[in-house]
Amino acid sequence: MSFLDSFNNTYSYDDLVVWAFFAMYGMFWLIFALGVIIHHFFMAVPLYIMADKAGYAYPFLAFIPFANYYLMHILPIKEYNFIGLFKTYERKHGFLLYMLIKWIAPFAIGTVGSVFSIIPLLGYLVALVLQLVNLTAIVAGYIAKAIVMIDLMDLYMKKDEKGLAIFLGIVSLFAPIVFPITCIVLCTKEPEFGYGNYYYPVNLQTME
Repeated sequence: MSFLDSFNNTYSYDDLVVWAFFAMYGMFWLIFALGVIIHHFFMAVPLYIMADKAGYAYPFLAFIPFANYYLMHILPIKEYNFIGLFKTYERKHGFLLYMLIKWIAPFAIGTVGSVFSIIPLLGYLVALVLQLVNLTAIVAGYIAKAIVMIDLMDLYMKKDEKGLAIFLGIVSLFAPIVFPITCIVLCTKEPEFGYGNYYYPVNLQTME
């Protein structure tokens, strides 16, 4: 008996369809995971260079998930402004707001929804309210992400290029590859406070 005959006797057509489905499913998630990893390092390398040239003590945070967004938030030495609703010069608070909107809020909304879903009428009303809250959180999350990208790009752009930073920040929300490519270009430039002056910022234009 040949190998093909033995294989056909062992597995039915339905078995092959199921295996093919799982193979395609596994391949999809493998490609997705590889894409996420490649995108992460594609962003981490220029971010590390930016932090290192700025003089920040812990540039390796660029390679650590979540910590990289902390780094993006604190590198720009300027006021953090969330569309006028929240302003602070403590930019780490901007990072905390981002984490609250992007990760904590969806988890809290899902938890509350699960708890109230067992109550027929009240659960339905709560679900409607939570859908609105969740939609608001999603929009706010996109805005918060755009803000941190715009602030970081603005750190390495000229003052008359502020509009370009805003444009690239918005485009990056819909085409994520735009932001790391822009950072690769910008990481060769000097931050507005000068090389290595993160802890002792110097406005070079004022000095001139």
